[in-house]
Amino acid sequence: TYYTREFIEYLHCIPDYPSPDHTPYIDNGYHTDSVTLVGYLRNLPSDRPFEVTVPDMVTQNEEKYYTDIDSLGRFIIRFPVLNTHNVFIDWGRTTICSTVEPGETYFLYVDYNERKRFFMGDKARALNELVSYEELREYIDYDEGKEMSNLDYLHKTQEITRHKSEYREKILREHPLLSNKYRYYTENQIRYGAAYGLMQRRFSVDRNKQEQLEKGFMAYVDSAFYPNPVQPYTLLRDYSSFMRDYTGYIDDILPPSNPNVNLTPQELERIYSEFDAKGKIKLTQEEKNALRNFCVYQDKVNELQASKADSLEVIAYTEKLKPIIETVQQLVNKDNLLTNYVQEQLAKNSANRKLSIIDSLQMDTNLREILKTQYYYEMLQNRHNELPHTLIEQYKKEVSNPSLQVYILSQQQKYEKLSNKTIEHPESLMPNEPLAEITDGEQLFRKIIEPYKGKVIYLDVWGTWCGPCKNMMQYAKASKKLFAGKDVIFLYLCNHSSDKSWKNIIKEYGLASKSAVHYNLPDQQQDAIEKYLGVHSFPTYMLIDKEGNIVNREAPRPYMSDDLLNAVYKLLEK
Repeated sequence: TYYTREFIEYLHCIPDYPSPDHTPYIDNGYHTDSVTLVGYLRNLPSDRPFEVTVPDMVTQNEEKYYTDIDSLGRFIIRFPVLNTHNVFIDWGRTTICSTVEPGETYFLYVDYNERKRFFMGDKARALNELVSYEELREYIDYDEGKEMSNLDYLHKTQEITRHKSEYREKILREHPLLSNKYRYYTENQIRYGAAYGLMQRRFSVDRNKQEQLEKGFMAYVDSAFYPNPVQPYTLLRDYSSFMRDYTGYIDDILPPSNPNVNLTPQELERIYSEFDAKGKIKLTQEEKNALRNFCVYQDKVNELQASKADSLEVIAYTEKLKPIIETVQQLVNKDNLLTNYVQEQLAKNSANRKLSIIDSLQMDTNLREILKTQYYYEMLQNRHNELPHTLIEQYKKEVSNPSLQVYILSQQQKYEKLSNKTIEHPESLMPNEPLAEITDGEQLFRKIIEPYKGKVIYLDVWGTWCGPCKNMMQYAKASKKLFAGKDVIFLYLCNHSSDKSWKNIIKEYGLASKSAVHYNLPDQQQDAIEKYLGVHSFPTYMLIDKEGNIVNREAPRPYMSDDLLNAVYKLLEK
């Protein structure tokens, strides 16, 4: 839901507190608790629900919580927090950026006509000070920043930081009894607002060309922001964003690693011997002999090639290998054991790179466990299927905090259930075999849409790895309802995605239906179709008319229901 901000210039409506307060923010060790907010809102400018947004450091999502406001303007809302936490309260109407402490209850009073807002409660002081004395609003405009070099951006950021700090010092001189919480929060608000903006510059350098941010740029970041982080880490959203980009940048500039699994004959024998020992498979003597002889003969062929032996001798040994390879191939094709093993190793290799970066940085156990949980969560969301059991066991050894473990174990359980769930309308998942011999992109596309001549086709080119693609999937059911009973086909072409992730997302979002057609083509065929269609970004939406002509290469997205309705009905009426 998108809200326009109903801008209100609120008045400073309560006096300064009469005595100092040196109490620090609560740090509960990152154990999930709740916060209760009770409110009375007078002269409401709109009747939409009351909203609290909590930036989640693990999921990197803005978790939103809603409650209705009664006819008298009263509400109560309870929401979870991991520790003392940055929150955004009723953004766009009441618009408060503040911080709340776990286990506390706050009361909020707002009169929109009189432009008054304040908090009550045992721990309300810092919240009132933060709404009374907000930071200086000075930022680098997005378009202005795009035109700057990295060092110019750094110098401008330093200038703005100086202005904000001077403004803050002026407030502290004029109001010397402001609490330690206010002082700590506003100091770090300035620091990490700057830090977040600076580390976003990682996207201004081309990692494919091994470009890096200037040494002076990173030296400033390393000295000004990485040491002495805000405590607790959840106090400021910008700190979480800074650390995400900081570790991401280190990953960007490290030499690329080779995550592939090298399946030599010796490795194949070792893997299948392990499967046999663990009871996952019962190898016949013929299969054991084939695996052993595969190693022996392959070693001999390698020796002959290295010694530049007579080619006829090499060919003779190669011929001896053929029946052995055939037996090994039959063993591999018997089930998905080897495929699952390779996928598990690939996932572990990829994870170990990122986890080694986290381990290489100086930080305390709490932050290390948060960042590792963040990465495991990201892996689950990118894969959209459960992680290998060995990775989950590795995670439990690395992260002991039960509140953090819940993030991963609950998602793991969700995807395990999803993998075992039956797909509704399985006929909408199309087999690739009838297209196996076609390599030309246009021919492939024409063959795919051939059965739907006389119908309007809404094409979605997406990938399981693509966040924006998955965000759009939540609107898919509503889009299909718009055209229920009409001659409209929803055609989904999936890019570079594993079969399991592809099916899990179809199940998760209910994408299979009588009017839906899904393809997960081999990479080369998908690339050929995308080249023909001119796909340069994901997701891409197109409209194809009843004759099979592509009439709109930038079709309305699923959430643009009115635009989509109009565009499709125009084609239906032709």
